[in-house]
Amino acid sequence: HRGDANADGSVDISDPSRIFSYLFLGGVVPTCLDSADANDDGGIDITDGVFLLRYLFNGAAQPPAPGPPGNECGEDPAAGGDSLSCAAYDGC
Repeated sequence: HRGDANADGSVDISDPSRIFSYLFLGGVVPTCLDSADANDDGGIDITDGVFLLRYLFNGAAQPPAPGPPGNECGEDPAAGGDSLSCAAYDGC
């Protein structure tokens, strides 16, 4: 599920926090980099955390397919279009 950066089965404030920790504080690398790519632009950067904050608190659009928990699990439709991997994701 895109947006579930900490693979706990939900998209909440802990997901942008995990992304920011990984990017700026040397935090743990997400086990599924594709799920941390919340805006599906093929990379993980500050815009992914901001995208999730806007989704959670400003009513912005949900993360693209495969969307957040509550939607069907699935592969990244852009598979092959980016270099992000998903070593493990227990949310499905």
